[in-house]
Amino acid sequence: MKKLLYITVILAVCLFCVCLFSACGNSATDSGDPEYEAQTIAISGLQELGEDGVFEVSIAELRELPQVDLEASYLRTTGLYEEFDMTGPRLSDVIALAGGDLDDYAACAAVGRDGYYCLYDREVMDSTDLLLALKIDGAYKLEESVWPAQIAAQGQFGPYWVRQVNRIILYETIPEKEITTLWNFAALTADMEPYYYEYYGSRDAAMDLSLIFSRFDYVDSGSFFTMRSSDGFKKNEQLAGVSSGNYYIKYEGADAPTNVSTSIMLGMNVQRIAWFSTNADAVYFLDQMQTYLTNAEAGGETGVSVEEVLYEVGVETVKAARWRIVGTDGSEQTVSGEDLDQAVLIRKSDGFDKLVWQSDLGYSDVDSLFYITLAQ
Repeated sequence: MKKLLYITVILAVCLFCVCLFSACGNSATDSGDPEYEAQTIAISGLQELGEDGVFEVSIAELRELPQVDLEASYLRTTGLYEEFDMTGPRLSDVIALAGGDLDDYAACAAVGRDGYYCLYDREVMDSTDLLLALKIDGAYKLEESVWPAQIAAQGQFGPYWVRQVNRIILYETIPEKEITTLWNFAALTADMEPYYYEYYGSRDAAMDLSLIFSRFDYVDSGSFFTMRSSDGFKKNEQLAGVSSGNYYIKYEGADAPTNVSTSIMLGMNVQRIAWFSTNADAVYFLDQMQTYLTNAEAGGETGVSVEEVLYEVGVETVKAARWRIVGTDGSEQTVSGEDLDQAVLIRKSDGFDKLVWQSDLGYSDVDSLFYITLAQ
């Protein structure tokens, strides 16, 4: 009888624990907030759904996938480290749930509720185990500045760690660039009205990208806008998203040149930009390029080879082409690409650059370069 009573008490205790656990919602596996768990992330670009098809998956459904724990850390562009304990499914498993295979795509992008966009090309996807974090530092219900999910991209710079993710876009191909014109930023924007953007309490001169793009012959909205910082970080964004206004290149003050926008959280900017490009045009900042490209001398001064700058911004064929060099004073000359390894860009104190020839090839030095373009 005593043994039966003992077993009865044990069963009652166990039943009480089960009921207590159930009464708490599923606190060990989700936020306990049905409305929060019902939030969805849209996946577009799936081959299986066609061009306009969208697959939506809820946070609750994402929690049913295998969850990966990650001691995450990344370097913000401010130089500070952020560290988190993150848990969530691999992006590859999320795409598999939608019926696709992440390996079949040339790139994917994460988009936040605030409009922030980040592209992950094949190189990043192959070198990084991308995670869609649903739980951060023990919290299943994320802060409003982060929910419903955050991309964890271990080993990548802070701008790759997109918050507020509510959309994933898959790309079967990445539109090819064909850079044919190289512009000096100071010369290109000399007669444009700057906008003074507040950056960490300072108001610094910035230029609206839509004004810059208006100077280009053709901007393909289906292409990508690429920025490369002097520390090696490269970021691609949808060109259509940065050309509609409220997106600037801040060219004075701390961390300049850097991209700023209301959709970019401070510390997630691409700082000390060396160059940026559209589908056909590239704009460079020589002082930043000189920090990582091979220096060259001409006329007793130090700069960077024009040939090396052209290759750096993505021009595929330099030597086999002919190039037109235009100064801010309207002067023009056409030169052989074979000779551009003898042309050196040298930064002047006014922010403009002069082009100086190392050898007497019959060309003229350019006191203030405007642009270099492929000759027709």
